[in-house]
Amino acid sequence: MMKIPFRLGIITDEVSQRMEDSIALAREFGLTALELRSVDGLQLHLLGSERLEELHRQIQAAGLHVCALSTPVFKCHLDNPEEVAQSKAILIRDLEIAQLFGARMIRGFSFWAKEEGTFDEVFPDIVQELQSIVPLLEEAQVTFMLEFDPAVNATNGAKVARLVEAVDSSYVKALYDPGNDIWDPAGEIPYPDGYRYLKEHLCHIHLKDAVRQGDKIEAVPIGTGQVDYKGLLAKLLEDEYQGYLMVETHYRLQSTLTEEQLKRPSGYSFSEGGEEASRHCLEHLFSLLKEITST
Repeated sequence: MMKIPFRLGIITDEVSQRMEDSIALAREFGLTALELRSVDGLQLHLLGSERLEELHRQIQAAGLHVCALSTPVFKCHLDNPEEVAQSKAILIRDLEIAQLFGARMIRGFSFWAKEEGTFDEVFPDIVQELQSIVPLLEEAQVTFMLEFDPAVNATNGAKVARLVEAVDSSYVKALYDPGNDIWDPAGEIPYPDGYRYLKEHLCHIHLKDAVRQGDKIEAVPIGTGQVDYKGLLAKLLEDEYQGYLMVETHYRLQSTLTEEQLKRPSGYSFSEGGEEASRHCLEHLFSLLKEITST
């Protein structure tokens, strides 16, 4: 097997809701890290402590580690105090879970967008909410990775960069998912533009790919869509990127994920067909890595 030039891993529920399946696929491809989002059909904060401890032992025994938790924190309505409070309660629980697994990063968002074009209006309130969780992050020594997503206020790298700069904390950084840019209503180019905006704030990367034709967007295997992954991977090598690259396919061979599943990925129906698709994506990713490391 080729020498991997990056720290590679996979988001487990993109493979299966059974941790055994995700571990087996990770070991098959020589991956070192896992990122957890949902297991046994449940989001992490809904799992009992005994089950979480069992999962931790299982992952350790396989020689793998958990680098991050993909949480739904701040995928809620900014103008609904009850929802915001509930999201912060989930964050507190997920910080406890991060301590158990030894994960130093938690993924979160910038609140559901009401409509396009309102980012500047809600920007100060988003910054205030993000700043309000910094003491929790400092105490736990865990970084909050802000991800852009077409359903939330920060739909691209440029907007995430603005938020991270305004929050101005070493515990709030950017998560770069170039594939998400294909869904960006503003049409940000994933690479080089998205990467350029986030480079100075970057702590983590998710990998997915897609093709956009008009209003239709279709997830495809990594390296076969409209993200310039060859260029991006070569640039990451050149820049000596030290973080993780985590495969998050959002692609299925025999079906298509619904809009609701894309907005709230979790559970058995989301993971159905994921193992085959993730293997397909990993094969394409390794082919790309071989190509850029042999030139």
